[in-house]
Amino acid sequence: MGALLKRPILFGLLIGVMLLVLCIFVTIPMYDGIFHYDHELVHIQTEGKVALSYYFGNGLERTRANGILPTKIELKPIGYVLFILIHAGLPALVAIRFRMSNARKNIETPPNE
Repeated sequence: MGALLKRPILFGLLIGVMLLVLCIFVTIPMYDGIFHYDHELVHIQTEGKVALSYYFGNGLERTRANGILPTKIELKPIGYVLFILIHAGLPALVAIRFRMSNARKNIETPPNE
């Protein structure tokens, strides 16, 4: 783990991948989106929280409306922003924090000559 912390960009990428895998396999509805329901000639759109696992078919039973599964799920613009902030911004912040911490340690303890 110590060697991984000395490479903050790799550590940030690892955290980003772990967050993405977690959100794909565990149903965590946190992105704003729109559900489209089609029943015969009726098309209904409802807004709600979307989980990434819905796109892969996991947890879709929770989104039933009158016994009908959504035919299409899309993210709203704020949902895309939240996706970018969580899956790119958070790992970048972690990587920057560890990079600054490593730089500060290198300044405080100069290498032995």
